[in-house]
Parts: sequence; C-alpha cells; structure tokens
Amino acid sequence: GNIDAMFAQLLTAAASLLLLGPVHADYIRWASLARTVDNSTTMGNSWGTVVVSARGSSFGNVTTGMVCDDYVDDNTADFLCRKAGFEHGMEMRTNNGNSYYRHRLSRSAWYGQYRARFALDNLKCPSNATRLDDCSRNAVGSHDCSYYEGLVLKCRTEARGVELEDMDVSLVRANGIQSQNGTVVLNGTRSSGLVCAGGISQKTAEILCNEAGYEYLVEYNATKNVGSSSKLDCDTMKDQDISVIAENLSCPSNSTDLGDCSASVANGSCDADEALWLSCTNDGSQYWELANLTLAYNEAGHHDRKDLETGNDYGTVLVTVRNTRTGEERTGLTPYTYSSYTRSSICYMLGNTNRYATYRRAGQISDSSNTKVSCGFILENEMSYVLSYLWCPGYYKNLSGCNFNLASEDYNPGNDNAYWLNC
Repeated sequence: GNIDAMFAQLLTAAASLLLLGPVHADYIRWASLARTVDNSTTMGNSWGTVVVSARGSSFGNVTTGMVCDDYVDDNTADFLCRKAGFEHGMEMRTNNGNSYYRHRLSRSAWYGQYRARFALDNLKCPSNATRLDDCSRNAVGSHDCSYYEGLVLKCRTEARGVELEDMDVSLVRANGIQSQNGTVVLNGTRSSGLVCAGGISQKTAEILCNEAGYEYLVEYNATKNVGSSSKLDCDTMKDQDISVIAENLSCPSNSTDLGDCSASVANGSCDADEALWLSCTNDGSQYWELANLTLAYNEAGHHDRKDLETGNDYGTVLVTVRNTRTGEERTGLTPYTYSSYTRSSICYMLGNTNRYATYRRAGQISDSSNTKVSCGFILENEMSYVLSYLWCPGYYKNLSGCNFNLASEDYNPGNDNAYWLNC
C-alpha cells in the first residue's frame, strides 16, 4: 500500500512538471558591440559598448541593455566577446572614456533604443564559462549603474597579437627621414618596428595613411620593390635595432582607425625586404576626372534648376568632375583663360568647329542678355568654382586630354571671372 501511494505521488509530481514545463535557467539570448558615430548606431562591431538581451529565470523577464563594468575581469570580457561572436577580448573600457567616443553607444541611443536599461550587473565569469549560469551576477535587469559605467570591449577573432591601439604610424625614408612615402614604422610604448607587407589590403593601407596624417593612399608595396632612396635604409635599421614586429595586419571594411585593426606578432618568416612601404598624400585630385563640359545660361530672374539651359553654342562654361573612388560628382564654374587651345577644344567637344570662338569673362556679359548663368542663379543655387585651372589641347575632342586643378574650398576669384564662350 505504501509503495502504491508513493508511486501515485510520483505520478502526480511528474504530471505537475509536465503542466509547468521545464525550468528555465538565466541565459543570454544575444550579445553585440554597439557604437554611435554621427548619430548613427551600428551593431556587430569588434569594438563598442556591450549590449545584451538576457532572459531571467521567470518567464517573460527579458531585458535588453548594457552590461555594467562592476567586477568585470579578463575572463568575463572573454565570455562576453564569445557571446558576441568573437574569440576573446582584447581591451576593456567604459562609456566614460571621452577619447573613445567613436567606439561607444551614445547616451541618447541608450535612452532611445534601450530605455536606459542595464541587462547585467556585477557579472564575473570563470575562464571556462560557456553560459550565463556559469557566472555570478545580479538578477537579470537588476543594477545600480549609470550610463558612464557601461562596459566597452574590444574583441578579436584571431589569436592574441600586437596591440595596435596606442601605436603611432610614420613613413620613413633613407637616413630616417619621415616623408609622405616610405617604409611603414609602428611606434608604440611596448614595441616599435616594421609591418610585413604580406596580405595587406587597400583598406588596411588607407587606414595606415590616415594614421600617418594623410588623407589618401597613392600606392603600397613591399620594400624590395622600391628604390633605395624612398625606403628606410639598412644602416638606420641596424643602428636603431629596427625589425619586423607585426604580420597579418588587417583592418575590417568598417574600420575608422588603427584600433579597429588586428595583427599577429611576427614569427621570423618575414624580414625587412618584405616590409610594408606606402605612398600617401593629402592631394585628392588624383581621384577626380573631368566628366562633362557644357555651355549654360538662364533667363535673368529665373533661378530654378529647371531654368538652366544647356546645349547651345554660347554660355558660361560649366564643368562636372567625378570622383573615381566614391562616384561623387560636382558641377560648377571654371576661371577665365586666355588659352586659344582650350576654347577651341571646348567648342570641338561640343560639336562646333569654329576656330575663332568669342571668349569673355562672365562679368563682361550683361545678365539681361540671358546668355550666361546669371548672378541670381549662382547665388540662389550656391554655385561655386570646381576648378582653379583648365587647359585643353587645341581641337581635341576627348576630355581625358585636358589638364585641370581642383578648386580648394576657399578658392574664389569672383563670379565675374568665370569663363564664358560663344562657339
């Protein structure tokens, strides 16, 4: 009888468990690293404020928010990085680091997207943690943290390697002279040296140019393919004990600085002959091409874009340039020139073979003639100079044969000095 009663109790308990369903432990539904740049917040970065969606043991208790930095150590950082899809953590900071504002979630995004919530606080995990229940912590959603205590992590997918965040980049030529082209030298507090050229992408080379103080990449190569006067010389490397310290340097497509990149410690397979060499510049004209030339005019007093007339044999010369990297186009004025070759070439390109085109400064043409781009149109449409110089060979019908200089932002010889032609 007692056995039957015990068996009946077990059946009742089992039925109750089936009705209640399984007991759910706390767990992380997803984790990601968030950063806000120019009021736009992105997820899935390798460096950013940690945002997790965690579920507590009670049904429906799901909290999505930041992780407080209290008690977080290297093991905990590794655990969170693994949950975010990376192999391990590289560096820990908080939202309070003003110099790292481009690598954190903004306060407004925290309020707007996550209702100023923290999902986890007092989190501390052992080295072998694979799930949230392996870690000590407050209850999901319970915290006493402010925005500035939000945890910021830098994570990596590859083996631990060279710490690039605090590295300065310089381009060095013979005799240790710094230049806009030269052997890439990394200078850090812990180590300094060269970078192996193997596997370097254009994006990585561009980031290095930016870190060296230049806006544009011209080219990159291994030092063995560069003339001796344009690279760091062997004697200087010997005297200063400079060698290759990093290889497999790689910057993701969304990188904004060297801190977003990764590199492994050189293992001796790459020497100074295979070191990285760069040529950089702040002159962006190499990426621009002439896309179009036309003669334009409008009726004075009419300044809508649709009021601009083109395709005739007379008018203000308007030039369109295109950036071959970004596709950006700019259309505007070019300055008056005495060059007979240039005016003949422009007329030829527009289908007019008149060898004796009339050319004037725009200021010499009356607005009321309705044969030029009027002052009112220029002002209302904020038209400016796109070129500071234009020269084309005579009777040439291809824009690629013309030479030009892009106008700087402060270039303004006056609207009256714009180029006007009557072919």
